[in-house]
Amino acid sequence: MNLLAAPRSFQTTRWTVVREAIGSDDFQAREALTMLCNAYWYPLYAYIRRTGKSPHDAEDLTQAFFLQLIKKKILSAADPSKGKLRTFLLTCLQHFLADNHDRAVAKKRGGPAPVEVNVTQAEELYAMEPADTLSPDRLFQRRWALTVLEYSMQLLEEEFTATGKQEVFAALRPFLGFSPDSTKRYDEIAVTLGMAVGTLKNQVFRMRKRWRELLFEQVAMTLDNPTPEEVKLELTELFDYV
Repeated sequence: MNLLAAPRSFQTTRWTVVREAIGSDDFQAREALTMLCNAYWYPLYAYIRRTGKSPHDAEDLTQAFFLQLIKKKILSAADPSKGKLRTFLLTCLQHFLADNHDRAVAKKRGGPAPVEVNVTQAEELYAMEPADTLSPDRLFQRRWALTVLEYSMQLLEEEFTATGKQEVFAALRPFLGFSPDSTKRYDEIAVTLGMAVGTLKNQVFRMRKRWRELLFEQVAMTLDNPTPEEVKLELTELFDYV
């Protein structure tokens, strides 16, 4: 499964949709649960791997965890007044791993997996994670922060593509990073795109502004009370993990 295959589904991490996931409408609940699983599976997989589990065991445990989440209606205990959804899920996973220590989890699923864990893709991503200096908890938080960034970046690319500017997006994307701007690179890219350097810099400025807007929107969707102040606090916390 491609983590960025359906970025709009990231909206389902908001608490209102968590409530839909435990509602009486079976179809709506299944849809919400599926999208929640798709949004959170890799950060949870990375946590399990960092605890020392093999790729195969991490795959089984991730799928088994989501199955238990559904079967036991664990989401019904989630309360936005007591903390963030990602923290709630991580705590549930920690309890699950403690209860399933040294068990043959794969044999106890008792039904189809609610989320497809692509081990090949997961291991490619895991191989790029920082060395073992990060604890499982901090790796989970870092991976979640990067997931938010990746989704907002994908949305920005979609907007450029929709207006026929995919080439411009590809050329300017490096300027969205955290490294200092390079005047030389501006000159080179301006020649490549056939525009004046001043025009290019204005385009980068607008691109950065739009990315911040999209990022703000995506973070707001994960909060129960997304006031501007709450979103800014969440962004500050997320960037601390990157």
